[in-house]
Amino acid sequence: MIRFFLILGITVFAALGIWQVGKAGLLAAKAWAAPIMIEHAFLQSETLGKPVKPWSWSDAYPVAKIDVPKLGVHRYVLSDANMRNLAFGPSLQKVGDHRVIFAHRDTHFHFLREMALEDRVSFKFAGLPEEKWTIAKFDIVSAGDLSIPEDVGEELILLVTCYPFEGLFEDADQRFVAWLIREENGAVNEVTTS
Repeated sequence: MIRFFLILGITVFAALGIWQVGKAGLLAAKAWAAPIMIEHAFLQSETLGKPVKPWSWSDAYPVAKIDVPKLGVHRYVLSDANMRNLAFGPSLQKVGDHRVIFAHRDTHFHFLREMALEDRVSFKFAGLPEEKWTIAKFDIVSAGDLSIPEDVGEELILLVTCYPFEGLFEDADQRFVAWLIREENGAVNEVTTS
């Protein structure tokens, strides 16, 4: 009888172990496949001239590609900035004429810690020509104080991630913000915000 319970216990624990390894493997497979599927959807969007979802049940689609030549970084930006989409890549939120792109500090926007003022960033929005932008300033703000002043006359792109970069806690209450301005004929204007 003891032998029966011992074998039953080993079988149950082995089954639980296999189940957990399978779940971890599925998560790793999703993390590997998602960027490939998002890139493919963006390229299809460019070809077809309309948004293409990376997978049928997705509630977002890629709207842009970010290139940081200095670091060799390429990221695809998803529509609809929400927590679910942030797991798969940077996500876009339009604020008036401005674009705010959010991403996690430890994955997709990990490279922001290596950026400097006047670094160049290229954006290729689906169906539009490539745009050249330059980092004009950096801010660290409280999550609740993240805003774009109304008196900013020019179009901006803000890259936003949690701060500090090496934070131990998931719920960081500060945001690191890179303010980008469009390059005009190779010249860069100053961001006129306080």
